[in-house]
Amino acid sequence: MKLSSGWEQSVYVLLTLSRLPENKTMISIALSERLEVSHSYLKKIIKSLVNEGLLRSVPGKYGGFSLAKPLDAITFYDVFVAVEGRGRIFASQQLLRKFLGKKEGEKAQKCAVTDSLDVIESTLISTLSAIPLSKVANETEQTYNLEELDEWVKKNV
Repeated sequence: MKLSSGWEQSVYVLLTLSRLPENKTMISIALSERLEVSHSYLKKIIKSLVNEGLLRSVPGKYGGFSLAKPLDAITFYDVFVAVEGRGRIFASQQLLRKFLGKKEGEKAQKCAVTDSLDVIESTLISTLSAIPLSKVANETEQTYNLEELDEWVKKNV
């Protein structure tokens, strides 16, 4: 499994917008320029974050985007769902019957591959759900000086 580049971009959009002063917004072009990523792709990602209730969209001349909820209420799994979708991570193709052949395949019920991937999916979901973005934001603040970022945010609200 490979996460799309949109997942990482989403995390940094959320972290950046968490630095906004209260009741302020930022436009998507500023975010794409700061992160040096495709603006058209970032707009799609932002739309997904808005649709999932992680970002708020303010229309109009002075509009833009802001967090819809605090970082401690947003987990890595929330971001994953917004970007990668709500479907199952692994959907079995029911290959066990074909693997076993016609005679033995008719008896097939339990698939060790599917069962193992279900455990992996469950573990992934619980792990991603256990990490709020506030933890990442706090660790980043403790590790790095974010004055330059904060100055940039002030200039781009």
